[in-house]
Amino acid sequence: MLAVMQFKKSSPADEGRQRQAALTAFAAFSELKQVIIVDEDVDPFDSNEVLWALTTRYQGDVSTVFIPGVRCHPRDPSQSPDFSYSIISEGLTCKTLFDCTVPYALKERFVRAPFKTVDIQKFKIH
Repeated sequence: MLAVMQFKKSSPADEGRQRQAALTAFAAFSELKQVIIVDEDVDPFDSNEVLWALTTRYQGDVSTVFIPGVRCHPRDPSQSPDFSYSIISEGLTCKTLFDCTVPYALKERFVRAPFKTVDIQKFKIH
């Protein structure tokens, strides 16, 4: 029910295409409930990196897209009016897109700090 998608913005014209890709994933895989989109420098298979992107490249009020009142995976127990007043009948859910990509115009401000090279031989106990 969750997908992590990696997207590379190569020009200002690519801004917004990451969200279109997530919407396409929702259309292709109806059981998806959440999609998290990350930049090309984030390993989508590493949950620590995905959470890092969510923490440092995401603002809830501008980086979230809600798609309420749609069908999802039948095994999701939260799809019930008992869970939320916004769910009008069993089996409906609110799909969520978390855009954890850096706006293209701000890419230069979001470069990861490099690690220093360390000679581990200096720290070996003889």
